[in-house]
Amino acid sequence: MGLHGSELTLGIAFAAGVVSFLSPCVLPIVPAYLSVISGLSFEEMQTANSTAASRWRLFSSALAFVVGFSLVTVLMMGGIVTLFAELDDDIKTVITRIAGGVVMVLALHLIGVFRIQALFKERRFHLHGKYLGLLGALIAGVAFAFGWTPCIGPILGSVVAMAASTAKTVLLVSYTLGLALPFLLAALFINLFIGAMRHFTRHVRTVEIVAGCMLLVMGLLLVFDKLTLLSRMG
Repeated sequence: MGLHGSELTLGIAFAAGVVSFLSPCVLPIVPAYLSVISGLSFEEMQTANSTAASRWRLFSSALAFVVGFSLVTVLMMGGIVTLFAELDDDIKTVITRIAGGVVMVLALHLIGVFRIQALFKERRFHLHGKYLGLLGALIAGVAFAFGWTPCIGPILGSVVAMAASTAKTVLLVSYTLGLALPFLLAALFINLFIGAMRHFTRHVRTVEIVAGCMLLVMGLLLVFDKLTLLSRMG
């Protein structure tokens, strides 16, 4: 039995979140962020499985982090989607087609046809010092949402456009889950994650190209105002 349109678009948004996690400006810094938000050194993180307290500290910090990131992403981008829904249909069509053109440009950037240097400049917020607790981890998640927007912007932007075009803010929730779940799994299985990351980094470029091709198709659907076809599939 095939997927219904709503399930398909939710799956696409979730996959976009996973791809954002696997991007070269997120994946390599995950261990460092886990260390910062938990207050544990790399050595302590890798031996966290030996003590329940350390294991819980690492996971709870990661959970607070993704809550902070998700709240900002869903509320901020959801506000854009809500405003878009209030516009006149003709204006919506124009904005949708412009958004499609932007998504296509960003897709070509990911594929490597050309490079937009501004998208490589992350505006990072650093938290220094000892363990700041769950509040500090949540603040770091909020900072991540703002600081890495230029880098994950091509993928996130396409999801926002898809959410606006189909009037489904739940797509933003699906996207954040796709980014958050791998982060939580990394915290739960830090040793496995570090080992897998070393092998996976050689394939990051392939992931970028595949993601770029998917975004290119998404951009074309937006330009021709056919993105709602996804909602009717199944």
